[in-house]
Amino acid sequence: MIPYYRGHLLADLRRFPQWVEPERPDLTDETVVYLRHDLTVVLHPVQDDEGVLWDADTPQWRTFCESVLRFEVPAELRTDAS
Repeated sequence: MIPYYRGHLLADLRRFPQWVEPERPDLTDETVVYLRHDLTVVLHPVQDDEGVLWDADTPQWRTFCESVLRFEVPAELRTDAS
């Protein structure tokens, strides 16, 4: 799969009931964070290993990403695309 990221306001992700707030006082509701194709949330798509905010891939998180955030990797970027 080709890496895919989509920016979101942190306020949108904080709507997830099980969201665990990172200990980062500099993060506000207006902070743009990036949801990666594997449903990990990072601060920056280029330096993603250093700024991971969320990496718990649970069924509830998947449902939230799909139904609330409407997150979907574009078909042309999926390896199973024909």
